[in-house]
Formats: sequence, structure tokens, C-alpha cells
Amino acid sequence: MSFQTRNNRIAADQALIAGIQKFLTSYPSLPVDGQTMTVTAIVQLLQDRINASQAALAAEAAHVAAIKAESDVRAKTAASQLSLRQIVQGMFSGSPDSLAVFGLKPRKASSETATTRAAAAVKAKATRKARGTLGPKAKLAITGSTPATPTPPKA
Repeated sequence: MSFQTRNNRIAADQALIAGIQKFLTSYPSLPVDGQTMTVTAIVQLLQDRINASQAALAAEAAHVAAIKAESDVRAKTAASQLSLRQIVQGMFSGSPDSLAVFGLKPRKASSETATTRAAAAVKAKATRKARGTLGPKAKLAITGSTPATPTPPKA
């Protein structure tokens, strides 16, 4: 539910109360929803709706403020939490059971060796050259030449 919709409903109920107080106070009772109600009871019914909507607005605003506060605290403490996780992983890297108590998993060892990565880089470079692919800066350096427009022969 959006603030604007709830505010519109509050305004509509307040307008109904204003209209009742201006034009219907001379009537002792009115038939509303299959029952006879006094004007005071009708106004109270509408005021209860307004109060409930205002309470919902306040709760929604508090909820948004709480989420913002949580987000701010998490952003402010993220570096510290990451550092702590790294320390714990370093201290207990040989003990997966101890890491599990912290809710962490052991770091995965890299399966690639330096020679494997170097061979992959050489292969990627050769593939790029064979396909004629270029990076974004190299593409900017390439410009097409426009064919010269033939001049009409002089008669």
C-alpha cells in the first residue's frame, strides 16, 4: 500500500465527515449498510477508519526508517565484518569443523597452476589474432575511407 493511496483515503473520509457535520446533523439517524445509525456513530465510524490509516502510515514510516538504519549500519560495518571473516578463515583454515561453527566454509584451493594460466593467456591471444577481434580502443582507431567521388568530364 502506498503512502499516497492511504493519504487519499484519509482525505476522502475527512471530506465525508465535513459533509456530514455541515449538512446531515439535523437528521437523528440514517440508514447505513442495512442498519440505522446516528450521525455521531457515522462520524465515529469514519474517524476510526482515519485513525487506523494514520496508524498504518506511522508504522510504514517506522518500517522504512528501520530498514534504512539497518542498511546504514551494514554499510558502515561491512569492511570490519569482511576482515573478521578473513582472520577467522586464516586461523581455522585447517579445521572445517571449527569454520562451520562460524558459519564459514574453507577456501577452495585454486586448481590452476601458473603455467596453466600462462598457457591459457597465450592461447587466448592467438585466438584473438586469428579471428581478428579488437578491443574497444583498437576499434576506435579503425576508420573507413570514403571513395573519391568521380568528377564529371569536361566537355
